[in-house]
Amino acid sequence: MSDLRAMKARIRESLKRLFALPLNEGALLILTHDNPDPDCIASSAAMRYLLKKRRNLDATTAYSGIIGRAENRAMVRLLDLPMKHVREIDFDQFRYIALIDAQPRTGNTAVPEDRNVDIVIDHHPLRELTKQSAFYEVSEELGATATLLTEYLRTLRIKIPRDLATALLYGIRSETQDLGREVSELDLIAYEHLVPLADPAKLAAISRPPLEPVYFVQLARALSSMLVGRRVAVCRMDQVNDPDFVPEMADLLARMHGIEWTLSWGIYEGRLYVSIRTNDQTANSGDIMQEILVGLGRGGGHGMRAGGAIDLSQTSLSAEEIGRQLMERFLSIVGESPSGMQPFDALVEDFASSTAGHSRD
Repeated sequence: MSDLRAMKARIRESLKRLFALPLNEGALLILTHDNPDPDCIASSAAMRYLLKKRRNLDATTAYSGIIGRAENRAMVRLLDLPMKHVREIDFDQFRYIALIDAQPRTGNTAVPEDRNVDIVIDHHPLRELTKQSAFYEVSEELGATATLLTEYLRTLRIKIPRDLATALLYGIRSETQDLGREVSELDLIAYEHLVPLADPAKLAAISRPPLEPVYFVQLARALSSMLVGRRVAVCRMDQVNDPDFVPEMADLLARMHGIEWTLSWGIYEGRLYVSIRTNDQTANSGDIMQEILVGLGRGGGHGMRAGGAIDLSQTSLSAEEIGRQLMERFLSIVGESPSGMQPFDALVEDFASSTAGHSRD
């Protein structure tokens, strides 16, 4: 309980620091990371709402990459969340930049090289460069950035509209895998606060949106690319329809019985996206991601999940060679023998053979 009181006190001080900034002196841009996930989308919408209610600021929210996953598209559409693509904006028109659920110079945002980030709100491990921002609140102990924004609104006694509450609730659910991963006491408090405020019908529609046939074609190809070991699964995809499919496969593989670690990658528009997941609650996936990307690209994460990307135009290596290096480094770190990895298709054939007799009885 003392930790919770300390966290709440820190949030109150954080809000004082935030509103001490001269935010009325120019336009403010709220920027997400590339290919924003539900936590990032919800947190950005909450930040925009908070600034409007507290300082009467009409901030612009923008994202880079794509909103690709069906659930994420449904979330933006059904909850009418105003977001522009960075192609639609001119960074020179904005005096301030606020980066939400991300940090400067991590390789996964569209912040121009010649611009500083004024405000950083995130829940991933704090980076040294972030400390150069005029304001930063990086709460590594939280399972979701949406939890921090919910507590901001609660602390300021700002009423949370139904659609925003639905977005924040789904953001926390998605980021923590339905409260099953890296959950703090404040995450639980935020979740319980949001449940009665949210729209259950829209929440259900976001959680289970219709999927296009191409999704299942991509899923079949992904499964065919898999290698499975004693406690590791690797998904080696070539081109993907959207970069969100890479972490989605890493999450799916982590649900396989006996699997402790998963690695997946796939190529989208000249970048090779990488994801790591683990069921080991004591692990630090972010450190592993940075280690396997040394000399190849940039990435990070924390605890049980991590992500990264490699710009294929900046390397002379083929995608196939990069994949081999990623898998070799990953298996070495997690202690899995490469010789023990076998194609998933072979496991399917073995399973089919073992059950054939039963189906005839």
